[in-house]
Amino acid sequence: MKFILVLVFSFLLAFSMAQSTDSDLVAVLSVPDSVSVVDSIVCPAINIMEIDSVMEMETKIEMLNPNTVYQNWNTHSIVYRTDTFKHSFDSITLVLADTAKGLKYCHPFNGNITSHFGYRRYRQHYGTDIDLVTGDTVRAAFDGKIRITKYNKGFGKVVVIRHANELETVYAHLSKILVDSNEIIKSGQVIGLGGNTGRSTGSHLHYEVRYMGRALDAENIINFKSGELLSDTVIITEATFGYMKRIANNKNAKYHYVHSGDTLYGIALKYHTGVSKLCYYNGINQTAILQIGQKLRIK
Repeated sequence: MKFILVLVFSFLLAFSMAQSTDSDLVAVLSVPDSVSVVDSIVCPAINIMEIDSVMEMETKIEMLNPNTVYQNWNTHSIVYRTDTFKHSFDSITLVLADTAKGLKYCHPFNGNITSHFGYRRYRQHYGTDIDLVTGDTVRAAFDGKIRITKYNKGFGKVVVIRHANELETVYAHLSKILVDSNEIIKSGQVIGLGGNTGRSTGSHLHYEVRYMGRALDAENIINFKSGELLSDTVIITEATFGYMKRIANNKNAKYHYVHSGDTLYGIALKYHTGVSKLCYYNGINQTAILQIGQKLRIK
């Protein structure tokens, strides 16, 4: 009798296991160990159906190491440098997002812009600063491979990612870095925590988008209010880097340090220039209050 009961129990157990659906298996395997989980509210999570695209992404990124665009893979220098870059070239179209291929964009952090790309005071600001609180999560913009994870006097704790779309992105002033150089990552993966390290006057993310080591104005690519791309593609032309001509001209610039009693009119008269030019060079207006020791570009 006991033998019969054991036999019946074994049969029922086997039947129950046979009824398990494929969806149960997918639920267990939906996020492989090699892929980080991403907050679905911020960016869609990776599922098992995307593994093929992950493999393709890894293969393409390995080709960037080096390839016909980038000539080397450097895990020490934040800015990629090459002597072969030419400002005069035909337009280049880069694909930033392609749903069919699983390519997408995730905004690193949704916050207000505190400083834009462009000429700031007497020097070029190469990134877009996003307001955040120290400890806020910062995410990778596109699929890519981590090139730089280090501390730098100016950038503080910084991460640089080279992407399969041929762009590089820079994330600076982090309080903590959560990835390593040479690591393959997906768009939306957490790479660090926001902070105030390096040359910084308050917690924020300094975010740069670069092509061949040259910075682009990210606001021409991304809508920072919605955190979405303006277009699935971006066209790189000679005009994209027009600001560099101004930088080259700045090498011949001359400066005046404000002394007690100095006025914009008096400084302009001294250097045979105009008040409007002084305002243009220094990003100020004619009613600006000068501070003793302030550095003003006068040529």
